[in-house]
Amino acid sequence: MDPRLGDLLREVEMVAGKAKEPPRVAREAGQFLNVLAKLTRATRLLEVGTHDGYLTLWLAEAAAAADGRVTTLEGDVWQAEVAKKVLGRSPHTERIELRHGELTDLVPLLEGPFDFVLLDVNAAQALHHFRTLFESVTSGGVICCNNAIAHATALVDYLAYVHERPGLQSVLVPVGEGIEVTYKVP
Repeated sequence: MDPRLGDLLREVEMVAGKAKEPPRVAREAGQFLNVLAKLTRATRLLEVGTHDGYLTLWLAEAAAAADGRVTTLEGDVWQAEVAKKVLGRSPHTERIELRHGELTDLVPLLEGPFDFVLLDVNAAQALHHFRTLFESVTSGGVICCNNAIAHATALVDYLAYVHERPGLQSVLVPVGEGIEVTYKVP
């Protein structure tokens, strides 16, 4: 990992510490998603829900390993501004495209294909975004849903869908707040 990226990740982690809040995302979740994206050799990555850009940094590092790119979407104006500043300092900034707007408007306009998708959205929107994006995900692609343990009750329909739909293999990985990893079977 580029030392500049390591420093930036620690800085983003420290911001939450100074605000006396727990980090929004555990470092282990970022590390897991980074390794998973590298294992899949993902070159077209999509993140729906940028927040402060922390997970985007991990995804961009994985994209760089495969000469790929990350498109990240954020619906909140304040979070998009925070992320813009953070991502602008990344050693992989040229691999990141940040789009801001209403997610329900942005997602249908995306041009795939994507081979790796991270849904880090309000639990009530996760299934809608999954269904909207599904045809844009490559055969053999991966769709991850963050906070699958912490928000399991709110994600009950999403979790049932990805476990019961033919052509998908899905597993809950107990890292961070839980990441549901779904594989689109070729």
